[in-house]
Amino acid sequence: MRKLKSLAFATLTALAMTACSSSKEVEQASEQELFTIGQAHLQNAEYSDATRYLQAVDTRFPGGTYSEQAQLNLIYVAYKTQDYTTALVTADRFLQQHSGSPYTDYVLYMAALTNMSMGDNYLQDLFGIDRSTRETTSMKTAFSNFQTLVQHFPNSQYTPDALTRMAYIKDRLARHELEIAKFYAKRKAWVAVSNRVTDMLRLYPDTYATLEALPLMQEAYHEMGLTQLEQKAAALVKANEGKVLKEAEKPDEPFLSLPSWLKFGDSEPEKAAE
Repeated sequence: MRKLKSLAFATLTALAMTACSSSKEVEQASEQELFTIGQAHLQNAEYSDATRYLQAVDTRFPGGTYSEQAQLNLIYVAYKTQDYTTALVTADRFLQQHSGSPYTDYVLYMAALTNMSMGDNYLQDLFGIDRSTRETTSMKTAFSNFQTLVQHFPNSQYTPDALTRMAYIKDRLARHELEIAKFYAKRKAWVAVSNRVTDMLRLYPDTYATLEALPLMQEAYHEMGLTQLEQKAAALVKANEGKVLKEAEKPDEPFLSLPSWLKFGDSEPEKAAE
């Protein structure tokens, strides 16, 4: 069945490309022709041409036979070409227009990867920069995307990788908070230090960075003359002595592929089970 699909797809692609190449305007092609050519370019990693034809499907034939597939492919292409803003905008529009799609988990996963890519570049450049002026919005949004995927689609093929990436993001965010706490400690802003570490204990209790931050909390309470809180912090430091928590390693770049039914131009998701 797959070979028949592949052969039919290749034949249709050749015919469609011939039709479109003889036309001066891509806008004159039919929805099926545009989508088929876009798919062919996508299969060959010709992302610029793929985008051109798939966008034509999306804009000229909203709600058409290939509209859902075109949007899914455009998300994929935008991520692969690091056009992260377009990827997120398209993903958000897809979720609004196709709330019942069987590929919602895929879109959530792609949105999460996109936000993570945007945030990870910033975090890598974080150290040595004024921490108080930096934000972690993209990483936090990525974590939220992954969390939604895990909660609503526990059996998704993307869930195991999502859990791994959530652990990494949590670790990076905790490290970010630790750097800010150290920044404030150097400037003797003890209230800010204690607040930061308190938040770390609430949000990231099982990270290496939070364990490392506990002595800063104890020092902050000591400097503020808050004896009882200092004693509680000291007890917490002692209770965690010898505890070993490894920093999460950065996950490998995901091996991405489109959902199988999108690769052959099927018009309905159910055909993927054939």
